[in-house]
Amino acid sequence: MKGFGVVLLVGLASAALAGCGGDNTTTFVLDSGSPTAAASAAASASASASAAPASSTLPTTAATPIPGTLKIIIDSPDASTAISSPVQVSGTASVDKGTVVGVVVDAAGNELGRATATATASKPDYGHYDLTISFTGATSGTKGQIKVYGVSPRDGTTPTSYYFISVRFS
Repeated sequence: MKGFGVVLLVGLASAALAGCGGDNTTTFVLDSGSPTAAASAAASASASASAAPASSTLPTTAATPIPGTLKIIIDSPDASTAISSPVQVSGTASVDKGTVVGVVVDAAGNELGRATATATASKPDYGHYDLTISFTGATSGTKGQIKVYGVSPRDGTTPTSYYFISVRFS
């Protein structure tokens, strides 16, 4: 009987530990297992759970993951906003090395100005970014766009994860 109890105990412990792991069929928004994701998951899973100690490499501001498959968005300014130079652009991104590039273009697609910033977290986590884009050559009352994107870690220039909004120049 003692041997059966040990087998039962080992079986229950194995089942409990197996329930702690993830399966490959579940899709997580933050699937990195990084300290940021683990701390967020632990904090939201239970009020009594203790989070991992903070690290100086963690971002100072966490960002909410973007719904759907988008990896970068513009929170401000709003689409169809009249803008002038310099324009403040902010949003959320999950891009390689946290590098976000913002470009102001006119209706013909001509680049009028560009700026680069680093988000508070990098892929696969989500971080906030703030850009100040100075631009010249815009005609008041005409339409244009603000485009933001991440860049490939291979060469640091190839655009990835595009997002854009339409604007009017004031």
